[in-house]
Amino acid sequence: MATSRLPYVFLFALLLTINLLIFLTPLIAMEGQSIAAEALYAAFSPTCHQLTSRSLCLFRWEDKRISIGSCIEPERLSFSRANRVVYPDRVGYKFPVCARDTAIYAAMLLGLAILPFITRIELEDLPNVWLLVAAALPIGIDGGLQLLGILESTNTVRILTGAIVGLALPFYLLPILNALYSLIKEKLEGEGLLAK
Repeated sequence: MATSRLPYVFLFALLLTINLLIFLTPLIAMEGQSIAAEALYAAFSPTCHQLTSRSLCLFRWEDKRISIGSCIEPERLSFSRANRVVYPDRVGYKFPVCARDTAIYAAMLLGLAILPFITRIELEDLPNVWLLVAAALPIGIDGGLQLLGILESTNTVRILTGAIVGLALPFYLLPILNALYSLIKEKLEGEGLLAK
């Protein structure tokens, strides 16, 4: 069994960094730092489709207010990947991942923060797999109906379904990391490369 908090700290730092980059990207773009913003959009592109119509934007209004909302109205499906949308009264700067992925990453960080209050962070035993299946079912149904062209989802539904599965994932990822850490530690100790 992993007796170290290292896997938890590693996963928390990783998720915190990912979330910070997601939320900083539109701020960086808003401030005119286009090279840095484009680098972040490119860095996240292998993990997300980045469709503007399925993403959230950070909007700057004419009166200098800032808000978060859907980049494009839900009834306007678009396959554009534009990182900036311009309306008569506001300009929007897209998050580097879609609304669903934004919710997944944010909920994973929240789930990991809640985890120590529910179970020990050193555990290697996975919760019942049916709990993960139940958490993934809403995202599967929503994404499946959307993929088949039966129903176009909204960002609100994408956020809710992403948050459900995102909250559950740390309860499965951390035990896997703990087991991997224990395995590596035992191997290194067995070969005399790490003191017992």
